[in-house]
Amino acid sequence: MRGRLTLAFVCFAFVMVGLAGAIRLNALAEVTRSHELEGLTLNARFIGTLVEDLEADGLPVTPDRLAAYVLDETELTITRAGSAPVTVADPGFDTGARDEAMRVDETVGSTTVSVAQDASVLREETRLTQGPLLALLFATVLMAGLVGLAVSTALARPFRRLAESAAALGRGRFDFEPPKSTIPEVVSIATSLKTSAIQLQDSLQRDREFFHHASHVLRTPLTGLRLELEELSMRDDLNAEVRRAAARSLADAERLEATVTDLLNFARARSLVAGAEVSVLTLGSDVAQRWRDQLPESREVRAYVDGGPEFTLTPGPVEQLVDSVVRDNTVNGTGAVTLRFAGQQEHVKVTVSSGPGSNGGQDRPSAKVAETIAEVLGGRCRGDATSGELEILLPRR
Repeated sequence: MRGRLTLAFVCFAFVMVGLAGAIRLNALAEVTRSHELEGLTLNARFIGTLVEDLEADGLPVTPDRLAAYVLDETELTITRAGSAPVTVADPGFDTGARDEAMRVDETVGSTTVSVAQDASVLREETRLTQGPLLALLFATVLMAGLVGLAVSTALARPFRRLAESAAALGRGRFDFEPPKSTIPEVVSIATSLKTSAIQLQDSLQRDREFFHHASHVLRTPLTGLRLELEELSMRDDLNAEVRRAAARSLADAERLEATVTDLLNFARARSLVAGAEVSVLTLGSDVAQRWRDQLPESREVRAYVDGGPEFTLTPGPVEQLVDSVVRDNTVNGTGAVTLRFAGQQEHVKVTVSSGPGSNGGQDRPSAKVAETIAEVLGGRCRGDATSGELEILLPRR
């Protein structure tokens, strides 16, 4: 986005500067031409007056007398009635390109003076006149590019933060902080993302509550029914038909209980965000590297995978919980931050430690925060304020 905005600024500036520059360059070319024509006209009038004075004094008009008054890269032609034309050319004048030369004809008395200037003079003067303007136009486009880069960076920053927030939500994290901006579109998207995060977190908590409630409500009566049927089928005073009916009902109750167990296990094992799963090894490496980049070099961050590196899980909830613990431990702890990950069939265990704290062994805020988050996610958390170690157990989903 930043590159496109910068390119848009440069293109807009190029079009506007190009239009204004073309008009100004043409105007400068016309001014230069007019200036050169005016100089040639004055020179022709001067030569005409000089020739008239020479004729009045009875002196012949020869090329030698006129050579000193010929301008650089010009050709001078004197025409008088009854006399042959006199032509004097500067050595720098290109006689082979007379048709391209700029020409001025002036008549003074009975003398007609024609001054032709080499076309290269006008081109060189035009180039010298337009050079500073072209440099200014180039500098303007370059400045527009720099300004466009700065403005586009400022405009793209909140959208980049929005993309990071959306990616965090896609990993199952609900604790991201949307960017604060006055851009209406950014505010609208940020509000939608935050609302979605709250709704997803509430939905996750309701799912957990439903699983526990369903497990209790369905399994308890089924267990009681199964026990009653077992007891009934063991009675001696039943006839054969009732005993067979009790056995069939007991088998049906057992199948129903197994079905309920399978459905609840499937619901618990279902991924929180489909397609976002990563391995325990990848999760541990990413979390450790992120905190190595944030902490000073004096605070070492160690990461170990004690088991189940190939197990996959939704990373967001684990990242959210581990980050809140590590953030508090880096403030209150004094030693190296140690992260230990262990993947299990249904859970992942994470141990975070940073050595004895500097708060006199009092409870760290991270312990309560971690416990609250873990309960919402269906796990549990145990903390040791003295050693600065927290053990986190979370479902893999």
